[in-house]
Amino acid sequence: MNRRLLLGLIFIISININAAQHTPNIVVSIKPIHSIVSTLMNGVSKPQLLLKSNESAHTFHIKPSQLNLLSNADLLITIGDNFESGLSKVLRNIDENVRLNLSEIKELQIYDFRDHNEIGHDEHDEHDEHDEHDEHDEHYKDLHLWLDIDNVQIIANKISQRLIEIDPSNKEKYNTNYLELESKLSQLKEKIQFQLKPIKLIPFAVFSDTLQYFEKSFDLKNPVVITPYHGARLSINRVIKSKNKIKNLEIRCLIYGPENTPKQINVLVEGLDIKAHSIDILGAKLDSGSEQYFDLMKEISNQLVACLE
Repeated sequence: MNRRLLLGLIFIISININAAQHTPNIVVSIKPIHSIVSTLMNGVSKPQLLLKSNESAHTFHIKPSQLNLLSNADLLITIGDNFESGLSKVLRNIDENVRLNLSEIKELQIYDFRDHNEIGHDEHDEHDEHDEHDEHDEHYKDLHLWLDIDNVQIIANKISQRLIEIDPSNKEKYNTNYLELESKLSQLKEKIQFQLKPIKLIPFAVFSDTLQYFEKSFDLKNPVVITPYHGARLSINRVIKSKNKIKNLEIRCLIYGPENTPKQINVLVEGLDIKAHSIDILGAKLDSGSEQYFDLMKEISNQLVACLE
């Protein structure tokens, strides 16, 4: 009797060990992509989110607990080395076979940073910008690629394939989840297209050039760009030229990000008949999980409509 009991316990333990071995440990850098992976892994496991705080991926300082996450990852999904630049030193030590850099997916639509001379600035401004933020040199790409739903559908397909490679026992589940996600993303794009249709031709301004993928995906009018990237210096010359262009084009909407201070926004809107709305392209305040990406894209659309209508 005792021998049978012992054999039964060994059998149960072996099943649990095998099940644990087949559950992949997936780590994702930012919330919108973590949301997509959460949907793909529904019914299998939950991916780990690396950047849970409001810190920028460009300036993030990693904690010991997060280093532990990385060391145990079967797959680490990031946007790219030039995006998660705050993690660059750590990421260099991660096995390339464990990493999936989404910006390296050939099928994606990836844009260059736009020419920020639209509003005009003098040589002194340009020199300062390069000194202050060399990583945003013109040779680098704009990597806010999750703001294009077509890109996200391609990303979801690639991630699904990698999950199946790592965890073939759950292939059917991953395939089913991917097909459901693809349909849901298509529906999301249709809804946003319908919502944005009445305001497509209305000009607006953006503090930092972060919405390029969203604008082009939904055929919105190219905005007046105040500064070319997060953290770019708002010089007096730039403020004057921006305000003049906003007046001349009769722009009534300014979109800014959570990194912009009330003082910066007040300097720009003072004396202008213009509304200012905040858009967080990462959705830091939204709950992480399967719905985060959908809530994020709806929120961006809602804020644009509220600002432009």
